[in-house]
Amino acid sequence: VAFVVQLQHTLLDIHALLNYVKILHPLLTSPPLKPMHANPTWMGCFMRNTEICEGLYFVGVPVWLVHNEEFIPPTMNIIHPVWLTFPDSIVRVMYLERGVSKPFPSIFHSPGGLLCHYHTCQCYEGTLAE
Repeated sequence: VAFVVQLQHTLLDIHALLNYVKILHPLLTSPPLKPMHANPTWMGCFMRNTEICEGLYFVGVPVWLVHNEEFIPPTMNIIHPVWLTFPDSIVRVMYLERGVSKPFPSIFHSPGGLLCHYHTCQCYEGTLAE
């Protein structure tokens, strides 16, 4: 089962990279004048940078800007502001051992990038406490 999961994960990574090269990269290098319709099959992303958020919005990527309201430029179209809340129904059993919180160990300590993506996509080899 673990092999199939890892294979599926790798194939989805390859599919996403090919979609980026084929669809998004040409649009990002020469952006359209009007925003394109968002592709409903894409998951989308959360952004903190307004310029990157606007660029992705114009090429049809579903994007959510996570930012304080006073720092959002007046030219940006906000459809629906959302207050950040934290759900009460998070499953925490896998993070506890005898009632003590045991978070997963960090797998990568460095700035982000391709190397960070590679290291964080590796199989988790620890055990889950019940």
